[in-house]
Amino acid sequence: PAWIVQAMDRMDNEINANYGGYFKRAVDWWIVFERSRGWVTSTRGLPTDKRPAEVGNWLRIDRRNLKKIPAIQDEVQYATQWRNWWEALQPDWRTFDEDGRLEQVGSGEWGMLDHPGKNGVLMVLLSLMWWRDIATSQTLHDWSHAARDVAW
Repeated sequence: PAWIVQAMDRMDNEINANYGGYFKRAVDWWIVFERSRGWVTSTRGLPTDKRPAEVGNWLRIDRRNLKKIPAIQDEVQYATQWRNWWEALQPDWRTFDEDGRLEQVGSGEWGMLDHPGKNGVLMVLLSLMWWRDIATSQTLHDWSHAARDVAW
């Protein structure tokens, strides 16, 4: 489908830039996931609870241009909202470590994250890319943890 080609074009360019191995692994996992679901898409998106406002704005205004990065005014706020959204998307069996980070242990159904198509996991990857595009020393370490968790 055209949306996969466009998404891969956008992500291939970035993977070869400064995104690192965990992000590449997340994209590779996403391709396997989408293929296993038959490249289907739907108009229904991931839950919006705790989602950064910039994601919703982009979906309403700029979604046809995957290279368009939304204006993110506050890096720390975006990073916090992104992490909160990611945590809200997790299945009940995911647990947190003593530092409040998601642990990469356990198994089970993926619940809300079992959501293929252009309104599904792709939005997690694109919004993670936007965070990396604006990340400074204030949030870059947290971005790396987020990329690692998405890849898990």
